[in-house]
Amino acid sequence: MYRRVLVGGLTAASILGAGGTALALTGSDGSSAGSGAQAGQSGHSGHGKARLLKRLQHAEIVTKNAKGFVTHELIKGTVTDVSSTSITVQAADKTSETFTVNGDTKVRVRSGGKGTPSSIDKVAKGDQVFVGGVGASTPTAKHVIDIKKS
Repeated sequence: MYRRVLVGGLTAASILGAGGTALALTGSDGSSAGSGAQAGQSGHSGHGKARLLKRLQHAEIVTKNAKGFVTHELIKGTVTDVSSTSITVQAADKTSETFTVNGDTKVRVRSGGKGTPSSIDKVAKGDQVFVGGVGASTPTAKHVIDIKKS
């Protein structure tokens, strides 16, 4: 049982951490299957992972590296506040998360199925975004993807 939970957790972390940003940036609909290693570990095709990501509202994943534990925060929702140093996002279930924004934060605008580089000053209150970051109490945003209506 422990092994099944561990494999499921690791698969979810890899899907949400690496795949979530890639999916949002490329505009992929997830119709092609994932790599053989991923499909073999999870027992699901890439299409199932894409459906999971489309329904994701927010998540916290803790991983361990050589230096210790790392907390990854993910949220998809509406921007309720944004400045050059922070962004606050509220998910559909009213969960709210504030991220610090710095020079390492990658901001992209996704419109018409394509992602293009942008900056935090182009993100506005009311925009739909996907934010991924690291840190436990006040996470630092690593990726902000502004999902513009086509």
